[in-house]
Amino acid sequence: MPNNIVQKIRYKINSTIKSKVLGRKQELLRKNILDYYRNNPTENIEIKQAVDYLSKHKLSNFYGNFQDKYNYKGINVLLDNENGLPYVLVDGKRLYFKRSQNRRTVQLMFNGLRIEQDKDAPHCYTDEEFYVKPDDVLADIGCAEAYFSLLNIEKLKKLYLFEQDKGWIEALRATFRPWKENVEIVQKYVSDRNSETEIRLDDFFRDKSPLPNFYKIDVEGAESSVLSGMKEILRTKPLKVALCTYHHAEDFDLFLQFFNENGFEHRANPGVMIFQNDIDIMQPPYFRKCLIKAERK
Repeated sequence: MPNNIVQKIRYKINSTIKSKVLGRKQELLRKNILDYYRNNPTENIEIKQAVDYLSKHKLSNFYGNFQDKYNYKGINVLLDNENGLPYVLVDGKRLYFKRSQNRRTVQLMFNGLRIEQDKDAPHCYTDEEFYVKPDDVLADIGCAEAYFSLLNIEKLKKLYLFEQDKGWIEALRATFRPWKENVEIVQKYVSDRNSETEIRLDDFFRDKSPLPNFYKIDVEGAESSVLSGMKEILRTKPLKVALCTYHHAEDFDLFLQFFNENGFEHRANPGVMIFQNDIDIMQPPYFRKCLIKAERK
């Protein structure tokens, strides 16, 4: 049997096993959450709504009927014969994914992105009062595929994409090739120090003009380090920061205090979520706030 066929069979077997294991963990967590709130009723309206939704649905990241309109099965994944990368169309623009990602993976990922940026999702970076305006300069910190940036690219004067993963760098170059004159891709982690693999935003932007006035920060739990490395920037005006607050259980309270102490106008997105990356260590109250929108006018 050819080696590539053997690899595909092994991949499918391993994927099936992982899916079944995850499914059992999800169902157990769902039961634990429902049992907990049955025995410990809450006065928090957002959690009440989430528990009610969970009582009628499987465990998911988000809770609300807004996500029911999305289905990964209808997503058309195309292959660029020129560069060999998979992509989907977003308002006529190509959003590329990693070379290593198969059709199903791309479908699931893109469907998740659509759900996250639905106007009613607790993960949505913008709303009717907080959004990217024409001629804004956007810094997308921890951009991965940069779906959010692609949605706004035609408005922007300049776009900075910060991403360390090599697979995403290749995809980003393909996605933003039509706008390459106005896009800078920085292959480093954003942190509170400078090294071969890290960069402080205060240092990176010190000699650049104009400075970004919109920062989207979603860095898998390193948000505190990003903020520590941009203290000078955080004193500038006008400034908008969309900051994820769910990667650690304590993040929301810490960042709420941070923006209070630094004189920002701010508000949390409505709704709560379950961060399933922590499925093995989940503790009550289980649900987390997802995102803070902060502004200095």
